[in-house]
Amino acid sequence: MKILIILLFFLSPLKKVENVQLYFLSDQNEIFLNYSNGNFSQRVFHKKGRIIAETKNLNFLDIDLNFRIILDSTYIDGLDIRLKNLVLDLFDYNLDNYMQNISGFLNKSIRYSDNGFPQDALSVLINKKADCIGFSNLVVELLHSVGIESRFVKGFHLESKTDRIMIPIPHRWVEILLSNGFKYFYDPQYQNFSSGYIIVKNDVDFEKVKKFKVHLLKKSSEIIN
Repeated sequence: MKILIILLFFLSPLKKVENVQLYFLSDQNEIFLNYSNGNFSQRVFHKKGRIIAETKNLNFLDIDLNFRIILDSTYIDGLDIRLKNLVLDLFDYNLDNYMQNISGFLNKSIRYSDNGFPQDALSVLINKKADCIGFSNLVVELLHSVGIESRFVKGFHLESKTDRIMIPIPHRWVEILLSNGFKYFYDPQYQNFSSGYIIVKNDVDFEKVKKFKVHLLKKSSEIIN
């Protein structure tokens, strides 16, 4: 039995988890929340007058998504033929493969643009341009077509200004909800999910949020099996 356990340990894929501690130069503590799912957790607290956030991240690429899916023929029959054909082109009965196909398509075919193009799924497909909302709308449509529930998530994507200071950019991405209860984050715009994110409450109005900076206190990684 001991030998079997050792073999299983070495045969199982190793995954890297990133642990990050940040503090916010902001007094807007009411916009942040504590949250955890299958590949991300965020804990927010106050220490010496600072807003501190501890996050833990596992990239969605490292999640074992060996989950069987099927086409929702009733739903896709109601789609525009261009969206329907995209679903059929990308479809795979394995969710992991389907998500990889989606990421590959987005990376190759959809370009980021904030120039005011329509952001519904069909317009994104036609114009081949989207902002974070358009990317998310298209992916939610692709997931709905195979019976997978998802929801939009609000937050900030952290862009590095220096080694220790980051600028939070308002952003939106997707949380995927599987029927077995497993939930995880996926960012359609960047086709990944990393430690460079902060989650906020979904009712937050970005236009009313005062600009602030984020300082990196600690960053480390650990290998898990």
